[in-house]
This record gives sequence, C-alpha cells and structure tokens, in this order.
Amino acid sequence: MINVLINGCNGCMGKVLEACIEQTQDMLVKYKIDKDTLLNFETLSSYNSKPDVIIDFSVPKATFTALDYAVCNLIPIVIATTGFSNDELNKISEYSEAIPIFKASNMSYNINLICNILTKISPLLSNMDIEIVEKHHNRKKDAPSGTAFMLADAINSSAKNKYKYVFDRHSSTSKRTKNEIGISSIRGGNLVGEHSVLFLGDDETIEIKHSAYSRTVYAEGALLAAKFIIDKKNGIYDMNNLINQTKWEAF
Repeated sequence: MINVLINGCNGCMGKVLEACIEQTQDMLVKYKIDKDTLLNFETLSSYNSKPDVIIDFSVPKATFTALDYAVCNLIPIVIATTGFSNDELNKISEYSEAIPIFKASNMSYNINLICNILTKISPLLSNMDIEIVEKHHNRKKDAPSGTAFMLADAINSSAKNKYKYVFDRHSSTSKRTKNEIGISSIRGGNLVGEHSVLFLGDDETIEIKHSAYSRTVYAEGALLAAKFIIDKKNGIYDMNNLINQTKWEAF
C-alpha cells in the first residue's frame, strides 16, 4: 500500500485526486494539507509515521514548504503545481539532488504524448506559421499556462531553438516573422483545459488539439507519476521518463 500526502487537498485538483485515490486499490490518502487545514508540515514533522510520497497540487509558495519537508524526511514528491519563476525552477533542481522529484506542467499522460508527436512533425512543417491557443477557467492565475510553454518548448527543441515566443501583438506595428510562435490565453467560466497547436499555411491549416473534459485526467496522471517516482534515485523526472518506461513495458 502506498501512503500519499496530498498538498493542496482543498483545491479543485486536490479533491479530485483524493476521490481517485479512494478508487485505487494500492494507494491510501495518509495525510491532507492545505492553508486552512489543522494539519501542517511543521506539525507533521513531529509524527513518527511518514507518507511514502507527496503529490502537490497547490501554489508555488506551498510547494516549497512541501519540498522542505520532503527533503528533511527523504520523501519523493510529485509536483503538479505550475507558475514557477526561472529562479524557483532552479531551486527545485537543487532539491532534486536530495530526493526524487517528478515535475510536469501538465499531468495528462496524453497531452505529453502530443508533445512527443510535435517534436517529430514540427520540423516537417517548418514552412508554416505556428500559433498556440490555450483556454482555462477563470480561477487560473498563471498565463500562459505551463502546458502552453511545454508545447512550445517541444516544437522549439526540435528546431534548435530558432523560435521566439510572442505573447502580445496589440502594440506591434510590424508583420509576423517566420521564426516566432504566438501564444494566446483565454480565461473564463469553468473550462478545465484546452490547448490547440495550429500550423498555418497559405492554403491549409493543421490543428492538433487536446481538450480535457474532466480534471480526472490530471489526477490519474499524478497517480501514475507517484507510482513511477517512489523507487527512483534522486533527480528530476517528467512524463517523458514515464512514457519511455511504458513503451518498454509494452514489449
């Protein structure tokens, strides 16, 4: 049985994650922490019984509180929180020298497969303009989404980083250049998450789109990540590591 600590338990994703764990035979919610829970990491440090893994769906500040606890107790952690600055990302890398950390901008297994696909097809479509449009609910704080950057980075990595990212065109008076990826954000209602990558040519458009209809897809991905990370060596892991392992296990 894998004992899980949920950080951010009272958020939308925390609640969905708890419900998914309740339906999983080999996992148990051991502890739940949020800003308004009686239990916190300081109190938990005095407990003899520790979780086997932490799954973090919170905010960056709360993530680092969880990381401090994880490092002190040598507990693997899955970070599903987004909106980190570059300095914070570097700090997470430093933590990974002491514990195994699984971090993904999007916990959906299938959208990470799309990233793999993009690295293969985008070099073949280099003559087309590229735009990314992402849509989320009105409570999401960071924009563009971490997933939008993940999709853009997948394309850029296969093009030797020739593209620059453009987020705002209203003040521009020049035409679009070929070496850019436009990224647009929409916030409204209760949209779970929708990402479209458009390759636009003079005579045709190719669109690769992922729509999440339920937050369950992210919770299920986080559980896969938790099972994957629990026995790994110290370091940073992501969905590509999980996908590659799944490929080998299929043979």
